[in-house]
Amino acid sequence: MKCNTLKLTEQDQFINKIKNSESQITSFYEYDAAKKESFYRRLKTPNNGREFHLSRVIKSYMNELKLTHQQLNNIDALADGAKVVIGGQQAGLFGGPLYTFHKIFSIITLSRQLSEEYDTPIVPVFWIAGEDHDFEEVNHTYAFNNKETTLKKVKYHTMTPPDSNVSRYTPDKNELKASLNHFFKEMKETVHTQDVYQMCVNIINQFDSWTDIFKGLIHEVFKDYGILFIDAQYPELRQMEKPLFKEILEKRNQIDQSFRETQIRKTQQQLPSMIQTETNTHLFIHEDGMRQLLNFDGTYFKLNKTEKRYTKQNLLDIIEREPERISNNVVTRPVVEEWLFNTVAFIGGPSEIKYWAELKDVFDTLNVEMPIVMPRLRITYLYARTKKLLKQYNLSIESVIANGVEQERQRFVREKASNNFINEVEEMKIQQQELYNNLFTYVENNHDNQLLLEKNNQIHLNQYDYLIKRYLLNIERENDISMRQFREISETLHPMGGLQERVWNPLQIMNDFGIDVFSPTTYPPLSYSFDHLIINP
Repeated sequence: MKCNTLKLTEQDQFINKIKNSESQITSFYEYDAAKKESFYRRLKTPNNGREFHLSRVIKSYMNELKLTHQQLNNIDALADGAKVVIGGQQAGLFGGPLYTFHKIFSIITLSRQLSEEYDTPIVPVFWIAGEDHDFEEVNHTYAFNNKETTLKKVKYHTMTPPDSNVSRYTPDKNELKASLNHFFKEMKETVHTQDVYQMCVNIINQFDSWTDIFKGLIHEVFKDYGILFIDAQYPELRQMEKPLFKEILEKRNQIDQSFRETQIRKTQQQLPSMIQTETNTHLFIHEDGMRQLLNFDGTYFKLNKTEKRYTKQNLLDIIEREPERISNNVVTRPVVEEWLFNTVAFIGGPSEIKYWAELKDVFDTLNVEMPIVMPRLRITYLYARTKKLLKQYNLSIESVIANGVEQERQRFVREKASNNFINEVEEMKIQQQELYNNLFTYVENNHDNQLLLEKNNQIHLNQYDYLIKRYLLNIERENDISMRQFREISETLHPMGGLQERVWNPLQIMNDFGIDVFSPTTYPPLSYSFDHLIINP
């Protein structure tokens, strides 16, 4: 496979500003991600002393997986004090959007690159956000149907979605297999189809919880590259986090103030606020079968879904006895993650790195140094057929990925249409308006008749617009093959008005190119890049 870089123009230029070390952006982070000296400095920071305990917890969490020697070596390296490159994501259906796999791939790629450059083991770690409870975000995905040249939504259906976090949710295996069958029915069959399908069936049969099934899939794909996994909701991990949970509770006012003051400073730099939250406590608690947000009213900590309330001592006791009932919100989760690990670099998506820019003072409040914050690799797969269609219609891949094809599609239709016909209709509209302007002079003193004329005029003008619209629609029908090809380009490179990796599913790519397509060696030479990557299979 070939790998090329592409310079896409983002609306806010945020990642480009990171790449160029612009102070407007870098002032909100501890380290400048674009400078090599940042990595040297970060690697020299002392460890937190939790690495051995953490390695035991991770080994316990991964115990039911068949670990590769690369993973076992990395667990040992972690215990011996190796630093990590880390990132995380929600557990999406069948791996979720492609960017989840791209994030894991980014973690592996950067950790390998740093290990070689600094001649020291750097361990890749993927954090599964199992404490999240918005099931509607993870219960569906999309498959590209080649025959219809369109994306089809595939959803896991249940009458009893979880009110708590997804780590506690056990899906119905038959329903999950039905969703899997639906997904594969939409795709074309290839030489890889049976292997990918059977891998998924085996994983569904082996694991029970939603996040464990997700873990099983990403393990099967990335195990040979030494990646380690941990679920944020894993009980043994929560036991480790007890001291920090207590500190967060005690320092809730300072944390909230630090976060909100940074947001204000960020908006003063013409940078939009990313985190929207009303809480002043920044912790959740599992109560009455639901994950509920805590908020302090000056006397008690109250919940957002039930009438239950707690004193601070109540919560401190719960943290001590049942820490697995406590979880973080978007403000405190990054700090907890970095308090646990000796991190060189955190890898996040475009939105993540923007909201991390609002948290530097929160890190400082809890005496945790923010690591280097890196944007993940952004990748688009350019199929040979799509490349051929781009050439056929003289389309720029940069323009299509960024803006789609609608403007070019409409231009194509207009070129096939009769300009004389359209011009005549437009001329009729002008004549119509002139006629009605004359009629208005006869009723200028009669308000009711003026309204009547305006309404009647608009009806006729709408009919002319309708005539042109239906005429062009007939042109589209006469050029159905081209319309399907424009739709294919759009659904492949600019689906739902955005990037391919935000909609397409990794199973689609594996079905076309094999399970090992996400290997760091599949498309050399590949080094970490701030630019968009185009993979030509």
